[in-house]
Amino acid sequence: MLVVLLSLVLATAGNAAAQPPPLPPPVSVLPGSRGAGAVDVILLDAGSAVHRSTNAQGIPSNGLVAVTSHGLLLVDTAWTAPETEALLQWGQTHYRLPWIGAVITHDHADRDGGLDALVRRHIPVAAVDLTVAKLAARGVHDVTVLFKANSGLFHDPRGFDAFYPGGGHTSDNIVVAFPKVLFGGCLVKSAEAKDLGNTADADLTSWPAAVRNVAARYPQTTIVPGHGAVDQTGHALQHTLDLLAQRR
Repeated sequence: MLVVLLSLVLATAGNAAAQPPPLPPPVSVLPGSRGAGAVDVILLDAGSAVHRSTNAQGIPSNGLVAVTSHGLLLVDTAWTAPETEALLQWGQTHYRLPWIGAVITHDHADRDGGLDALVRRHIPVAAVDLTVAKLAARGVHDVTVLFKANSGLFHDPRGFDAFYPGGGHTSDNIVVAFPKVLFGGCLVKSAEAKDLGNTADADLTSWPAAVRNVAARYPQTTIVPGHGAVDQTGHALQHTLDLLAQRR
């Protein structure tokens, strides 16, 4: 009996050791009203934080704040300009560093709805050429080309990779990889997602290959999906593939 109990204790300890530490609770940046217009942040580590905002319908969306050797970088805006402005103010106060730029991961309102706040502050904004073309087609000309999709990968001197894995959630979706964190954006569903969400602009045929391309390049990393909980196990990529298989 003693041997059996000891084995159970050791097994439980091993499973506990394998579990990532829990993330800290979110910090409120903008309280919002009745679930809409709120912004909060979750500090992942000393160099990055997830920002989460809600639109008028209360739908939450994730972005990333990253500390680089040059200053702060924003990956995707909040839903609106006022929410994004509150986030920018928080970043400067919390980190005591200037904003040096922003990267947009595709052209949807949950990624670039707050662009006006960046433009007012003269913060440079960049995206893959496909996104820049989509923005220009609807009259937005304040975003420059970070890299071309047909090159696949861009190593930014500020300390991150921007990777175009192919079409998926949209034809222009990219992921942004830092040493400890992968921002998967809406290409990657959260590990708890029940479905693929908005597929109005999706390339369902290419999406699985795009996810596999990301998984092959960035294995075993903390993943921030475009919506939902941060994944510290890497399971979000496989879960996205499972959802795509169910859809087919």
